Amino acid sequence: MKKPELKQFGDLVPSDFDRHPVWIGCHTADTEEPWYDETDEETFRPWSGPLPARPSDGMFLVTATINLADGTALPGFVTPAFDEGDLGTQQPQVFVRGRRFGFWGGTSGVPLAKRQAFYEVLGKPLAAIFPLRFGVAPGLAAGAVTGQVAGFYRLDGDKVETQV
Repeated sequence: MKKPELKQFGDLVPSDFDRHPVWIGCHTADTEEPWYDETDEETFRPWSGPLPARPSDGMFLVTATINLADGTALPGFVTPAFDEGDLGTQQPQVFVRGRRFGFWGGTSGVPLAKRQAFYEVLGKPLAAIFPLRFGVAPGLAAGAVTGQVAGFYRLDGDKVETQV
């Protein structure tokens, strides 16, 4: 395979998903490729395989629509999971006015400053934002590609806490 476009997770923007609605993590798919040493676990490339992309084929980022509680539709992306409601795998991300926001914060949670920035850039009351829903267009990916987000999530041991 000819060296594809490579992008770091943090550098992906909405136009990347307009051009290529499905991206795959290079470290889950390209171990035999000559450019593999130029990548790390944060490097993605456009998916060139068949659709729908399946979670068993690697770690994907798939364009998604994020709908706020008030019905506002925003662009974003999600990772297909094997199980419904697995937000730790799906990790939906939303683009708002040139900024990207995620809701899964792992064991440390999403910092208060990032949560406040999200509310500020939206300029909406909490009731107009959560719960938000996300979904992938039919045919792009298999597995769990829809879900609901009630706030920002933090993992505390084996318990998931929601923060707003």
